[in-house]
Amino acid sequence: MAIPRILTEYRALIASGLSRALAGDSPLYPVLRYHVGLADEHGTPADRLGKLLRPSLVLFTAAALGTDTARALPAAVALELIHNFSLIHDDIQDGDSVRRGRPTVWKLYGTAQGINAGDLMETIAIREAIAADPRLAAALVSATAEMIAGQALDLTYETREAAVDEYLEMIDKKTGALIRCAFDLGGIVAEADSDTRAGLTALGAALGRAFQIRDDILGIWGNDAITGKPHGSDIRRKKKSLPVVIGLTRATGSDRDRLLSAYNQHQLTAADVTAVVEVLERLGVREASEQMAVAYLNQARDAVAQLGFNADDAGRMTELIDYLARRQK
Repeated sequence: MAIPRILTEYRALIASGLSRALAGDSPLYPVLRYHVGLADEHGTPADRLGKLLRPSLVLFTAAALGTDTARALPAAVALELIHNFSLIHDDIQDGDSVRRGRPTVWKLYGTAQGINAGDLMETIAIREAIAADPRLAAALVSATAEMIAGQALDLTYETREAAVDEYLEMIDKKTGALIRCAFDLGGIVAEADSDTRAGLTALGAALGRAFQIRDDILGIWGNDAITGKPHGSDIRRKKKSLPVVIGLTRATGSDRDRLLSAYNQHQLTAADVTAVVEVLERLGVREASEQMAVAYLNQARDAVAQLGFNADDAGRMTELIDYLARRQK
């Protein structure tokens, strides 16, 4: 599947901005450069950057609204640093030892330095935004607070059941806040009017939900590169992602008992994971989750049409939406 232009054409510019922002000399800066993918664990320059979805959206939005991407770069870099600060802390909270095929920061440098690295990453991000425009900093801080609130909500679902509406509210915060912020930052830099910014927010809200729901589907039904069988990684981690939330809502009798039994165990076996997947599939959960993702992607397409982008920019955004609908990782 071809990578959409929005995720390729700004990569070099974003990488240069990240390199500049993370050029400090304290012992933590090599840790930050390692985490974002600018260097390996020995400090040797590397190109292991992720998708760069959020900063790319900032630059795309600013450009689509008639502003030079160079003006929007500090905002894009600040947002990517906030996203990466959250990943460093998420890995600590979840006990994840690998991210993008490499040891996580806390696994490589220790939990204490992982916390310090995340804190410094957030501080640099806010510094970047303040230096560019206090309005950017205000929007970024607001989105960061919302994201953290969403993460806190997500953790509460480990010990209780959530309704589908509650789960969607959580992902609007945990995942959606920074995606909406990407469009808003681009709009602020471009001095967009209030109606345009409202349209950008609607686009970001729909994309945020679709992105996370697709992630949740892949966390259960994504294909293992070796076996080609569903890997159920989120089930092994006992994450109550959207498919599980829907499953618990629909399940009765033995199906409900099986789901609750699995999620109450200390550690799930491969047989447990298979049994949970079988219950979810029997209840039509995969289809329901796919339908929800498609509905939000269609909302995103409608929002693009309402924004009045020129044909090329509308096409590039639609290309990204189609990519998110089909992505396999």
